[in-house]
Amino acid sequence: MKIKSVINNNIAVVSDSQGDEVIVIGKGLGFNKKKGDEIEEKKIEKRFYLEDEGMYAKFKRLLKEISVEEIRIADDIISLARKNLKRELNESIYVSLPDHISLAIQRFNEGISVKNPLLWEIKKLYKEEYLVAKKAVEMINERFSVNLGDDEKGFIAFHFVNAELNSEMPKVTKITKIINEIIKIIFYQHHVEVDEESFNGFRFITHLKFFAQRIVNEELINSDTDEVLYDVVKSRYSTAFATTQKINEHISKKYNYYISDSEALYLTVHIQRLLERTTK
Repeated sequence: MKIKSVINNNIAVVSDSQGDEVIVIGKGLGFNKKKGDEIEEKKIEKRFYLEDEGMYAKFKRLLKEISVEEIRIADDIISLARKNLKRELNESIYVSLPDHISLAIQRFNEGISVKNPLLWEIKKLYKEEYLVAKKAVEMINERFSVNLGDDEKGFIAFHFVNAELNSEMPKVTKITKIINEIIKIIFYQHHVEVDEESFNGFRFITHLKFFAQRIVNEELINSDTDEVLYDVVKSRYSTAFATTQKINEHISKKYNYYISDSEALYLTVHIQRLLERTTK
């Protein structure tokens, strides 16, 4: 295999014997290597080839943002999910899951706890996915010496659900419409384009997809909100919070769905991150 580009000391993009581009991971395989050099096969621990070109490009960008260990654990968890759920998983999970795991570990190390407002519903409606997520969190905790809890089990379970989702066309159409309406509100408020092909845009759209699914399925959230955290987010991210309120007004008027405080908190955090990364 010949190197096409080196991402870091442990990750490289190579051409296989058929000329296809493959991402390979292994300890030190990219060290002191350059384009055109041969890769030692014995150093390759994992190989990644995604058929979706757009998703493949996002995956390559993700590799520059998170650690090799986080990529490895995500791949191990995806393999576990495929084995236990026995369902096809969309390639998007190779981007969304490692990104989520990396952020979850970062939040834990910074002492930030995010409640999952849908935990009860996930446990009830997606029991198989939750059981796999439970094992996944155990794997993450052991490998990274963290203590992620039930909320993260719910978040990871929902990544499986999203990857295996095959909704009826009318629902998919409505979900897409709601997402587009929210994107327009954000544009009118901040003149910020949400580029669905960019990594940051993909990350935000993933959250909106979950949100829109709940609206379409009329899934109401009944969960307690940490009032202190809610007030902190409302104050610290006042601009993003104001946009969340605009979205709430639109959704309640058009779809008769009212955003709970828990959901408003989480949506505000996502909007804030989108605004910060778009303006950098």
